[in-house]
Amino acid sequence: MYKKHFIVSTLLGIVSLFIFITPALAHVIVYPHQAGIAATQDFTVSVPNERNNPVTSVKLLIPKGLLDVSPNSTPGWDITTKSKGSGDNETVREIDWNNGSIPVGQRAEFVFQAQVPPTPTTLPWKAYQTYSDGTIVSWDVDPAKMHNLSDAQQDELADKENKGEYSTTQVINDLSNQTATEGEITSLNNNFNLLMIISGGALIIAIAAFVLAIRKK
Repeated sequence: MYKKHFIVSTLLGIVSLFIFITPALAHVIVYPHQAGIAATQDFTVSVPNERNNPVTSVKLLIPKGLLDVSPNSTPGWDITTKSKGSGDNETVREIDWNNGSIPVGQRAEFVFQAQVPPTPTTLPWKAYQTYSDGTIVSWDVDPAKMHNLSDAQQDELADKENKGEYSTTQVINDLSNQTATEGEITSLNNNFNLLMIISGGALIIAIAAFVLAIRKK
């Protein structure tokens, strides 16, 4: 009975894995999903082609707070950036990959580098892919809103409006563990110093007691 239950549970787990993973593979996704505060990070934009025409251009909106955005050279594609501000305040707000081709049934990856914000936050990656027939698929729906829709509503949004949810990157304070470790080291050092003082005092008392005992003899 236990063996049968184990087999059924395992099969359900495998089926659930494919149910949850497969739809994600069809999205335009920016990796990684997590980065440390103020880190200079390489980001990868994974773009699938799930239609019957080649993808000819990709647009990615850069979230506020990212600095020093610099796309990597990608053979076969023209790369342009759009910025706001000027001088030291100029920031890249959009990267466009144009005049290329992602064949039917294939995917491409585009890489860029940027410095993430110095405080924890969520980076929303809104992306737009254009097919050779002029169809634009917009990955700009808030995931929280998408999760509140039924499967039928999500399908309707995808089929009629060519829309899907955007991916995100969580910027976390990855220095907290390091800070805790440094605090533990400081505490150990303080305890060691206290132990040395106590030991030194005990040694002095022992020597004094020894000297007094000899004098009494």
